Amino acid sequence: MNEMNFTAARRHLVEQGWAVLRTGLCFADGGAVDHTKILSLARRFGAPSRRDAGREIWPVRPSRTDAAATLSERAGAVDFHTDAAYRSRPEDLVCLFVVRPAADGGLTLLLDAATVDAELRRHALGERVLAALGEPRWGWRVPEAFSGGPADVSPRAAVMPGDGTVRWRGDNLVGLTPEQRKVATWFGSLLKVVPGAVRLEHRPGDVIVIDNHRVMHGRTSFQDAARLLLRVRLWAS
Repeated sequence: MNEMNFTAARRHLVEQGWAVLRTGLCFADGGAVDHTKILSLARRFGAPSRRDAGREIWPVRPSRTDAAATLSERAGAVDFHTDAAYRSRPEDLVCLFVVRPAADGGLTLLLDAATVDAELRRHALGERVLAALGEPRWGWRVPEAFSGGPADVSPRAAVMPGDGTVRWRGDNLVGLTPEQRKVATWFGSLLKVVPGAVRLEHRPGDVIVIDNHRVMHGRTSFQDAARLLLRVRLWAS
């Protein structure tokens, strides 16, 4: 990798909220993850966080099927979300290192807040939904995998506060009013059909860097148990 690759990736990150580095590198040899290589690359974009579960590098692979499994621990599709919505201050960036793509899907999906905002304003209910999402009254439960317990809930925050950012995860919302439940259901359904979502094919050695405040990510369905990505959350430097 030369410096021009990183310069271009940083520019893309600013301009569109995400970037892809096609490194061609191997991030894991068998079951052993090359921590030094991964963290060295991640630090080109920010400071790695180890806040959740005390780990800088978190495997994204099917490892659990129970109801408490979080998004990174199970197979299948994942709806659009931002990382660490359940924390008072989510990390600035998310890096995904592709070790083994799935043979049957599991592609990364990206959707930026500006596109969602514009789509909402096209709908009759859009202004009402935006007003509800802009209120700092939304809360999320911390997943068990990240040391969360039944009473471990985020401070209340807005989903789309109107400044171009977004904080969202639909599967662990807590303490919703009946009106919020309606809004959450409608919003979640809208995200599935918003035009303009980006679909990224995976190659071994790819590094996907996402602005966690401006861009939501998800994935297409898969069942391949060999699929392995490695995630590092970053504080912007």
